[in-house]
Amino acid sequence: DEEPLLDSELIEAGVVERARALVEKNPEIGPILLECSCLPPYAHAVQAATGRPVFDFITMINYFVGSQFRKAFGGFY
Repeated sequence: DEEPLLDSELIEAGVVERARALVEKNPEIGPILLECSCLPPYAHAVQAATGRPVFDFITMINYFVGSQFRKAFGGFY
């Protein structure tokens, strides 16, 4: 339900529960894509719970920006 205030802890628990169930039912799943723009705050918890790489629109933006604005190689990463 859309309320004036969201219970982030409750949402995170639900998202993690769904991700775990998805991986348990389909262990061949590799990366997980969080398609909803409301889910990036829970990406770390999903990754920690499932051990899978997690992508969302923020990782896409970082990928794009990183490819457009490269820094000179300094010898170390």
